[in-house]
Amino acid sequence: MVRGVIFDMDGLMLDTERLGTKMWKKAGEEMGIEIPIEFIDRFRGHNSASVQKMFAERYGQEFDFEKCHQIEIKSLDQYMKENGVPVKKGLICLLEYLSDSGIKMAVATSTQKNRAEWRLKEAGIFQYFQTIVCGDMVERSKPYPDIFWCAAEKIQIPIQECLVLEDSPSGLGAAKASGAYAIHIPDVAYVPEEMKEGITAEFDSLSEVISWLEKENFDRHE
Repeated sequence: MVRGVIFDMDGLMLDTERLGTKMWKKAGEEMGIEIPIEFIDRFRGHNSASVQKMFAERYGQEFDFEKCHQIEIKSLDQYMKENGVPVKKGLICLLEYLSDSGIKMAVATSTQKNRAEWRLKEAGIFQYFQTIVCGDMVERSKPYPDIFWCAAEKIQIPIQECLVLEDSPSGLGAAKASGAYAIHIPDVAYVPEEMKEGITAEFDSLSEVISWLEKENFDRHE
């Protein structure tokens, strides 16, 4: 029985990972370094502190990560202010279905709180969620499950009765470790097949989640 759904944000609900890749590449050029896509894929879904550690390991402790990160953030935010925040296929239908069904909803994103709330509001979906748990609100980043445990606690639903929707390898790892149902909705990040072992399902889009929920909850009622 699923009584709560926990959503990742970037790459899952919002079609922002492709934009983020471009902005990280731009930031690297301005900082005089190359930031390859393979490296960007490694830190997708991680919080800022975790990403900073990865940059220090790759480019050295003296590298000004904060300046680089701010270039990426400002470029991405400026693009979305001018062009809007793009949402993924099937998202609104899924949110409406969950709302009508009385299923609680939470966001669990590695993005910092002020930026996450701004994006959700600009996308017109902020009002659907009972709580938002962000990367700067938990000590351990994905792939640790802490952020999902925190979200489940805030909506007062046992994690075993929650569904987590994720697109990134770190997020999927955290979802599996949390004890929740874990569904993978692929985006730009490459997820190794071994990472998918033990997940509940994989769908091409969010619109397919409704049928799964109807079957899961119907079967549990029988």
